[in-house]
Amino acid sequence: MTLAIAPPVVRAVRPEDLPAVARHMRGMLGRELGGYDPRLHADIDDLAGTYLGARGTHLLVCLAEGPDGPAVAGTASVRAGGPKPQFTPTWLARRYEGRRIGQICRVWVDPEHRRSGVGRLLATGAARWALDAGYDPVCLHTNASIPGALAFWSNFPGAVLVHDARPDPWSTVHFEIDPATFTAAADLAA
Repeated sequence: MTLAIAPPVVRAVRPEDLPAVARHMRGMLGRELGGYDPRLHADIDDLAGTYLGARGTHLLVCLAEGPDGPAVAGTASVRAGGPKPQFTPTWLARRYEGRRIGQICRVWVDPEHRRSGVGRLLATGAARWALDAGYDPVCLHTNASIPGALAFWSNFPGAVLVHDARPDPWSTVHFEIDPATFTAAADLAA
Protein backbone atom coordinates (compact mmCIF):
# COMPACT_ATOMS: atom_id res chain seq x y z
CA MET A 1 0.00 0.00 0.00
CA THR A 2 1.32 3.45 -0.95
CA LEU A 3 0.69 6.31 1.43
CA ALA A 4 -0.53 9.51 -0.16
CA ILE A 5 1.74 12.46 0.50
CA ALA A 6 -0.09 15.69 1.15
CA PRO A 7 0.66 18.39 -1.43
CA PRO A 8 2.51 21.49 -0.26
CA VAL A 9 0.30 24.16 1.30
CA VAL A 10 0.85 27.88 0.73
CA ARG A 11 -0.78 30.25 3.19
CA ALA A 12 -0.26 33.52 5.01
CA VAL A 13 2.31 33.18 7.76
CA ARG A 14 1.01 32.91 11.32
CA PRO A 15 2.82 34.03 14.48
CA GLU A 16 3.65 30.43 15.38
CA ASP A 17 5.39 30.01 12.00
CA LEU A 18 7.86 32.84 12.53
CA PRO A 19 10.71 30.93 14.23
CA ALA A 20 10.78 28.28 11.47
CA VAL A 21 10.44 30.94 8.76
CA ALA A 22 13.34 32.93 10.24
CA ARG A 23 15.51 29.78 10.35
CA HIS A 24 14.64 29.05 6.73
CA MET A 25 15.47 32.59 5.60
CA ARG A 26 18.74 32.77 7.51
CA GLY A 27 19.68 29.35 6.17
CA MET A 28 19.05 30.48 2.60
CA LEU A 29 21.13 33.61 3.17
CA GLY A 30 24.01 31.57 4.55
CA ARG A 31 23.90 28.77 1.96
CA GLU A 32 23.17 30.62 -1.26
CA LEU A 33 22.79 34.36 -1.00
CA GLY A 34 26.14 35.55 0.29
CA GLY A 35 25.14 35.97 3.92
CA TYR A 36 23.13 38.46 5.94
CA ASP A 37 23.45 42.15 5.11
CA PRO A 38 21.47 44.50 7.40
CA ARG A 39 21.05 46.99 4.54
CA LEU A 40 19.20 44.34 2.54
CA HIS A 41 17.72 41.90 5.04
CA ALA A 42 16.55 43.93 8.06
CA ASP A 43 12.99 42.62 7.66
CA ILE A 44 14.23 39.18 8.75
CA ASP A 45 15.26 40.65 12.13
CA ASP A 46 11.63 41.58 12.85
CA LEU A 47 9.34 39.40 10.75
CA ALA A 48 6.37 40.04 13.03
CA GLY A 49 6.80 43.82 12.95
CA THR A 50 7.44 43.88 9.22
CA TYR A 51 4.73 41.52 8.04
CA LEU A 52 2.10 40.70 10.65
CA GLY A 53 -0.55 43.34 10.71
CA ALA A 54 1.56 45.85 8.81
CA ARG A 55 -0.51 47.48 6.12
CA GLY A 56 0.63 46.79 2.56
CA THR A 57 2.81 43.79 3.42
CA HIS A 58 2.23 40.08 3.18
CA LEU A 59 4.34 37.05 4.04
CA LEU A 60 3.59 33.61 2.65
CA VAL A 61 4.95 30.28 3.80
CA CYS A 62 4.87 26.97 1.99
CA LEU A 63 4.62 23.95 4.24
CA ALA A 64 5.49 20.51 2.88
CA GLU A 65 5.19 17.22 4.65
CA GLY A 66 8.50 16.11 6.14
CA PRO A 67 9.57 13.17 8.28
CA ASP A 68 8.66 15.09 11.46
CA GLY A 69 5.49 16.73 10.13
CA PRO A 70 5.03 19.94 8.12
CA ALA A 71 8.27 21.80 7.38
CA VAL A 72 8.98 25.17 5.75
CA ALA A 73 9.63 24.48 2.07
CA GLY A 74 9.77 28.12 1.04
CA THR A 75 8.66 31.70 1.56
CA ALA A 76 7.55 34.73 -0.44
CA SER A 77 6.66 38.23 0.64
CA VAL A 78 5.24 41.46 -0.68
CA ARG A 79 6.32 44.85 0.58
CA ALA A 80 5.30 48.34 -0.37
CA GLY A 81 7.84 50.25 -2.45
CA GLY A 82 10.28 49.49 -5.20
CA PRO A 83 13.94 48.56 -5.10
CA LYS A 84 16.14 50.59 -2.76
CA PRO A 85 17.44 53.63 -4.66
CA GLN A 86 20.97 53.27 -3.26
CA PHE A 87 21.27 49.87 -4.96
CA THR A 88 19.66 50.67 -8.32
CA PRO A 89 20.39 52.98 -11.24
CA THR A 90 18.90 56.44 -10.85
CA TRP A 91 16.60 55.97 -13.87
CA LEU A 92 15.11 52.82 -12.31
CA ALA A 93 14.51 54.49 -8.94
CA ARG A 94 12.82 57.40 -10.78
CA ARG A 95 10.61 54.95 -12.71
CA TYR A 96 8.88 54.09 -9.41
CA GLU A 97 8.69 57.56 -7.84
CA GLY A 98 5.18 58.63 -6.93
CA ARG A 99 3.62 55.27 -7.79
CA ARG A 100 1.96 52.68 -5.57
CA ILE A 101 4.60 49.98 -5.96
CA GLY A 102 4.43 46.48 -4.57
CA GLN A 103 7.62 44.45 -4.53
CA ILE A 104 7.70 40.66 -4.43
CA CYS A 105 10.57 39.59 -2.19
CA ARG A 106 12.02 36.59 -0.40
CA VAL A 107 10.83 33.94 -2.86
CA TRP A 108 13.23 31.47 -1.36
CA VAL A 109 12.70 27.73 -1.80
CA ASP A 110 14.64 25.18 0.20
CA PRO A 111 16.89 23.22 -2.20
CA GLU A 112 15.26 19.88 -1.40
CA HIS A 113 11.85 21.27 -2.43
CA ARG A 114 12.88 22.81 -5.75
CA ARG A 115 11.48 21.61 -9.05
CA SER A 116 8.28 20.48 -7.34
CA GLY A 117 6.11 23.55 -7.92
CA VAL A 118 6.76 25.22 -4.56
CA GLY A 119 8.34 28.33 -6.09
CA ARG A 120 5.50 28.72 -8.59
CA LEU A 121 2.87 28.39 -5.84
CA LEU A 122 4.62 30.99 -3.68
CA ALA A 123 5.32 33.47 -6.50
CA THR A 124 1.77 33.15 -7.82
CA GLY A 125 0.34 33.73 -4.35
CA ALA A 126 2.54 36.80 -3.84
CA ALA A 127 1.73 38.28 -7.26
CA ARG A 128 -2.00 37.65 -6.82
CA TRP A 129 -1.96 39.28 -3.37
CA ALA A 130 0.00 42.31 -4.63
CA LEU A 131 -2.32 42.86 -7.58
CA ASP A 132 -5.42 42.40 -5.43
CA ALA A 133 -3.97 44.95 -2.99
CA GLY A 134 -3.92 47.47 -5.86
CA TYR A 135 -0.20 47.75 -6.38
CA ASP A 136 0.72 49.10 -9.81
CA PRO A 137 3.27 48.11 -10.80
CA VAL A 138 4.33 44.95 -9.05
CA CYS A 139 8.09 44.52 -9.34
CA LEU A 140 10.75 42.13 -8.17
CA HIS A 141 14.42 41.41 -8.60
CA THR A 142 16.36 38.19 -8.57
CA ASN A 143 19.93 37.09 -8.12
CA ALA A 144 20.84 35.52 -11.46
CA SER A 145 23.81 33.70 -9.95
CA ILE A 146 21.46 31.35 -8.05
CA PRO A 147 20.93 28.27 -10.22
CA GLY A 148 17.51 28.39 -11.84
CA ALA A 149 16.49 31.81 -10.47
CA LEU A 150 16.72 33.77 -13.72
CA ALA A 151 15.06 31.00 -15.74
CA PHE A 152 12.26 30.80 -13.16
CA TRP A 153 11.39 34.49 -13.34
CA SER A 154 11.97 34.74 -17.09
CA ASN A 155 9.28 32.07 -17.53
CA PHE A 156 6.90 33.29 -14.83
CA PRO A 157 3.52 34.36 -16.26
CA GLY A 158 3.47 38.11 -16.84
CA ALA A 159 7.11 38.71 -15.85
CA VAL A 160 8.65 41.42 -18.02
CA LEU A 161 12.38 42.13 -17.87
CA VAL A 162 12.99 45.76 -16.91
CA HIS A 163 16.74 45.90 -16.25
CA ASP A 164 19.65 43.49 -16.16
CA ALA A 165 22.10 45.05 -13.70
CA ARG A 166 24.78 42.39 -14.04
CA PRO A 167 27.65 42.49 -13.20
CA ASP A 168 26.55 44.35 -10.07
CA PRO A 169 27.64 42.66 -6.83
CA TRP A 170 24.38 40.65 -6.60
CA SER A 171 23.85 39.63 -10.25
CA THR A 172 20.56 41.52 -10.10
CA VAL A 173 17.91 41.26 -12.77
CA HIS A 174 14.75 43.40 -12.35
CA PHE A 175 11.27 42.43 -13.51
CA GLU A 176 7.73 43.76 -13.36
CA ILE A 177 4.56 41.69 -13.50
CA ASP A 178 2.17 42.54 -16.33
CA PRO A 179 -1.26 42.21 -14.67
CA ALA A 180 -3.18 41.19 -17.79
CA THR A 181 -0.76 38.43 -18.78
CA PHE A 182 -0.44 37.17 -15.20
CA THR A 183 -4.21 37.12 -14.65
CA ALA A 184 -4.89 35.32 -17.95
CA ALA A 185 -2.27 32.67 -17.13
CA ALA A 186 -3.53 32.28 -13.54
CA ASP A 187 -7.11 31.89 -14.77
CA LEU A 188 -6.03 29.18 -17.22
CA ALA A 189 -4.15 27.31 -14.51
CA ALA A 190 -7.12 27.39 -12.10
